[in-house]
Amino acid sequence: MKMLWSCAALAVFCLAPPGRAEEPTKPPPKSFQVPYRLTKPKHILVRAKINGKGPYNFIVDTGAPALFVAVPVARKLGVKSESNGWGTFDRFEIEGGVVLTKVKGRVETPPQVEGMNGLGLAGVELHGMIGYNILARYRMEIDLTRDKMIWTPLDYKPKESKSLAGKGRGGSEIDLLGGILKSLGSLLGTKASPPVRLRGFLGVELKDGADFPIVQSVLADGPAGKAGVKPGDQITHIRGRGVTDTSDVQRFLDRLVVGDDVKLTVQRGKEKKDIAVKIGEGL
Repeated sequence: MKMLWSCAALAVFCLAPPGRAEEPTKPPPKSFQVPYRLTKPKHILVRAKINGKGPYNFIVDTGAPALFVAVPVARKLGVKSESNGWGTFDRFEIEGGVVLTKVKGRVETPPQVEGMNGLGLAGVELHGMIGYNILARYRMEIDLTRDKMIWTPLDYKPKESKSLAGKGRGGSEIDLLGGILKSLGSLLGTKASPPVRLRGFLGVELKDGADFPIVQSVLADGPAGKAGVKPGDQITHIRGRGVTDTSDVQRFLDRLVVGDDVKLTVQRGKEKKDIAVKIGEGL
């Protein structure tokens, strides 16, 4: 009997399925901090480069079914629309590091954009709208008390919109309204501000520290990386003026243009260093 039980136990052991090896977990997707500001009517406005040119100003509009790029911009970029009004943009780069390639978009000037430009409601010239076919690819976290959104890529590719075949984009009433607002702006002498200049670019990611902003990461080929700035450095002064947090650094950068020389004073361990950086081209 003892022999019988031993054989039965051995048979059960042999029939048991082998334990599964743990599947490797995918690293979480990298999130992007996308700078934005609110227009007077409280639209969210971001900046983007298209095919390396720009920056251009876009309204983030979940109600728009697709990316819309104004006709003059597409013409300047040499992007021709197909017979159905769509065009392909080789590289669409939203400030903050979001980069898309071979993006389909409508080559037309939405009447809403035309009207807002006519009345100068955005404070800058608008060049289009970023709609569902791009926004749906990201989980977006928006805190309207801050100046940056967080975009995290999703494993989702929205279907191409079929509702924009040909010219139709919302009806003649909206087209008419856009024209009226543009004419009204001309009568009132209201204009959008001149195009914004390129923002100063260091090529570092910062976080607030106990006393000074801390360099979290450095773009190897960026201006700061080439000058010798390293992760972990604490930036204490810019051009001899003290800084205490990341917003101080951003205020300095906003005043700088491409090619400016700037001296950064950093605390690296117990050592203080002055590092000369030539500002690069940002958005």
